[in-house]
Amino acid sequence: MSKAAITKRAPRAFAPDDPKIVVREKDIAEPELAELESLAPPDEGLRPPASGAITRGIKWGGLLVGALGSLAILGAGLWFSSMVSGLFLRQDWIGWIALGLLGLAAFASLMIALREIWALMRLRRLGGLRQNAGSAERHDDTGLAKRVATDLKHLYRGRADLSWGRARLGDHERDIMNARETLTLCEREMIAPIDAQARTLVASTAKRVSVITAISPAAVLDMAVVAVQNLRMLRRIATLYGARPGMFGLFKLARMVLAHIVLTGGIALGDDLVQQLIGHKLMAKLSARLGEGLFNGALTARLGLAAMDVCRPLPFIEVKRPRLRTLLGEIARQAAKT
Repeated sequence: MSKAAITKRAPRAFAPDDPKIVVREKDIAEPELAELESLAPPDEGLRPPASGAITRGIKWGGLLVGALGSLAILGAGLWFSSMVSGLFLRQDWIGWIALGLLGLAAFASLMIALREIWALMRLRRLGGLRQNAGSAERHDDTGLAKRVATDLKHLYRGRADLSWGRARLGDHERDIMNARETLTLCEREMIAPIDAQARTLVASTAKRVSVITAISPAAVLDMAVVAVQNLRMLRRIATLYGARPGMFGLFKLARMVLAHIVLTGGIALGDDLVQQLIGHKLMAKLSARLGEGLFNGALTARLGLAAMDVCRPLPFIEVKRPRLRTLLGEIARQAAKT
């Protein structure tokens, strides 16, 4: 733009975003153009990729496991096929019997798989009920609390030991207008009796583990006894609350219990145990084996209480959570008598 054109035209105001204004690159001075280029965003090709857009390589471990599993399945299929064909070549009736047994095994495997899936769904259902109940209590959602009460009645409709609690819940749930009161009624009438049974189960299993560990002659046998007793206790606690886990469900429950212990501060177990032992003045009286048994019993009690928290369909509202210190006192008194 020439100086003569600038002097002839009067200055006027304009909007910076006016589409009629066109700025040519040659109208801008060189220093200003360099400054604008320095403020411009970098080229898209030079930008580093976002963290979520980073592509990972091939998962060789998963590929190895998949290939080996496929080979094992193919090998088992070929072995069964050759075995049945060989039996048919010997005698037809032997081959038909083998084929029938193979079909029976396949049907049993299918039923086991369906039972495992059903058990995992029931375990997830308990977690969903607990989350809904916690949400209803926090937000005072009466409708959600009543749905939780209905789901609890459906969950325990086949339990003869909870028939009286179901009847009491059905009689009084319509008279309650508060979400917390509805959940408290559910907890008092239906969950509290199960809590009592679960606590008795945890205490008896912890005492059994402490005594067996104290009199066990080998450390390997101690580990086997503790593992079997703990897994059996976890399964029985889950069954009490309505989960009924199978093998895979049991291992998933054990993983959930261990994660719960880590999240809720499982390191405090050692302090509670030491304080309990000092409080009962047993440190000088217990032998090394008896002290080891008592510690294993305390670990079992901690696992049992965590399993109650994980499997319980409601959070602790009015009922007090069982304390590890109380169970440790019972185990210590039992160990002192033994």
